[in-house]
Amino acid sequence: MKKWSALFLTLALLLTMTAGVLAEDNAIHILFWHTRGSGANYDVVTHEVETFNATIGAEKGIVVEEAYQGNYAQLWANVSTAAGDTAPDVVALGNTYVPYALDDDMIADMVPLAEADGYDLTGNVMDWVLQIAGNTDGEVHSLPYIRSTPVLYYNKDIADELGITINENITIDELVAFGRAAMQKDELGNTTRYGFELLKDFGYYNAAWIYQLGSQFLAAEGGSPALEDGTFLKVLTDWRSWVDEGWCRPFDASSQADGALQEFVGGRLAAYVNSCSAMAGIIKNAEANNINLGVAMFPTYNKDNHVAEIGGGNICIMSENKSDEQIKAAWEFVKFIMSDAEQYYNSINTGYCPCTLSVANDPEMSAFWDAHPFYRVPFNQLLVAGRGQELPALAQGQTFIQACEDTAGMLIQAQEITPEEAVQRLVDEESRIIW
Repeated sequence: MKKWSALFLTLALLLTMTAGVLAEDNAIHILFWHTRGSGANYDVVTHEVETFNATIGAEKGIVVEEAYQGNYAQLWANVSTAAGDTAPDVVALGNTYVPYALDDDMIADMVPLAEADGYDLTGNVMDWVLQIAGNTDGEVHSLPYIRSTPVLYYNKDIADELGITINENITIDELVAFGRAAMQKDELGNTTRYGFELLKDFGYYNAAWIYQLGSQFLAAEGGSPALEDGTFLKVLTDWRSWVDEGWCRPFDASSQADGALQEFVGGRLAAYVNSCSAMAGIIKNAEANNINLGVAMFPTYNKDNHVAEIGGGNICIMSENKSDEQIKAAWEFVKFIMSDAEQYYNSINTGYCPCTLSVANDPEMSAFWDAHPFYRVPFNQLLVAGRGQELPALAQGQTFIQACEDTAGMLIQAQEITPEEAVQRLVDEESRIIW
């Protein structure tokens, strides 16, 4: 009898303990997939998740778990094949992959969620956010999370030695003048210091120059009008002529950003264009190598039509096979990420642009910008010249951009074709694309 009593007591204790565990784990679990897997980027993700879970999550019974998924292409591949409990609730989709998710009806419109909370969703984001696919006609399916824009990094000591002042809104003519003056050659005519380098990211850099010149890199109905009106040829001809003159360094065949950075901090490159998302690392490397760094906006052909592309990733809430409870819990995390405090933290630790309007009036953000004015340059650029790189939303846009990348390699890096041959090659590639 004592054995049975002991057994019942043990079972009762186990049931009590199990009930306690279930009560503690009564939270809604939200899975967050992202592309930020190392260094400062992963540190930011860890901060976001841990801070949310310890504050809003603890209050509302929500637990966010993060999972790195590789680059944007790998993330989309995983999202598009995920199913059931393995599917994420919140994703940081590459900006040009958002249209695919829209086409498959996978992501939620956040406007009803915001209206239920009295949250100012559309009034606190920049205009370009409401011009991209999924965010027009009174709907908002994505918000800017890790958005970046290109800026010019330059050696201020070289500019000062040459007596050249580089304005924050620098023109192409001013860039050319600086690049030519900064170039140095040895007695054999070999370039020992380049004035400028442009990396190979055609849809991010060169496309903006095409829009600055009043043409279109890609049209909403498909195709590239710039191939027909001569603008594409001008942009390619200018770039190649800069290389041929010796003051513009051709990008490296691989690890091009690392190669440019090493030339820059080694004093063999006076200026180059790269994303603002690399700013924290570039500042650190410049300081370590006693380079007096300067930062300006992306160079423009036309000050009255300054255009700079905005790349990076957007935050989205998955709606496919998700309950209202899961979607509302995911919305709490999205609101947290879009708060001024988190926009500030993300920006100062990486260089990514804060993308809310109210962050400009945030005391901590203002104080940081005053102490580190370089970080304000991309924010100012987004306000006056930012253009979402995902415009227009074309299923074959990436195919054409890849053709441009390959052609740029042949024209600038290998230097085996002329600008005219490059344009013809792209005309032929364009004709094979079913838009």
